Amino acid sequence: MQLTVNISGENETPTIVNERVPNKEELSRILRKATSRAKVSISLMAFSGLSAESLGNYEGTDRLRLGDIKELHISDDITFDKIPAMVVVKQKLSKVRHQYFTFIGREGATYIKEYLDERKKNGEELTYDSPLLQFDSRCIRKNDFLRTTLVTRDIRQAIELAGLKMRPYVLRAYFSTALDIAESKGLISHHGSSLSWILRTISQPIFA
Repeated sequence: MQLTVNISGENETPTIVNERVPNKEELSRILRKATSRAKVSISLMAFSGLSAESLGNYEGTDRLRLGDIKELHISDDITFDKIPAMVVVKQKLSKVRHQYFTFIGREGATYIKEYLDERKKNGEELTYDSPLLQFDSRCIRKNDFLRTTLVTRDIRQAIELAGLKMRPYVLRAYFSTALDIAESKGLISHHGSSLSWILRTISQPIFA
C-alpha cells in the first residue's frame, strides 16, 4: 500500500527553522532521562511526527485517547495486535483541522505498553476512552486533561537532564529529517511514500 506522507503543521513554527535537530545518539540520551510518560510523548513526536498539541490541547479539554491507537488491545495485559500500530489524530486535535493518521513502531509501542502497565499497577482502570497521557497521581488537577504546556514540560526536563539545549518541538523535525534521508536514499518517493515501512524502521541505523 502506498501512502503520501504529510506532517501536519510541519513548517508552522518559524522560530525552530535554524535549531539543530538531535541525532540518534542524542535522542537516545533524552529517552534514557525521560519519565515513562515523557517517553511516550517523545516517541510519538520523534518517531510518528505528532505535535505536542495533539497529545493534549492548550486548554486541557481534549486529548489523544487509547482508542485512537487502533491496534492497541486492553485486557489483563496491554498488547498490540500489529506493529506498526496506526494512530488516528482526530480533527479537534489536528493543527490543520482535519483528521489524519500516522503509525508508531516497535520502540514507541514498548514505551506505551510500559507506561500503561505502570498506570494499571497504580490502580487505574484503563478503557479505550482513557487519555494516552494521564496526570501524575500526586498532581493537583486544574484541567480535565493534560495540557500542551505540561506535555512539553516533561520533554524539556528530559532534554535538560540529557545535557542538551533544544526545544521540544525539534523532535518533530527529527521525524521530518528521517523522511528526507530515506527519500534521498531512494527508499521512498515524495509523492508515494510507504509510511508503514518508514515507521517499522524509524529508529534503525538509517537515521544515525
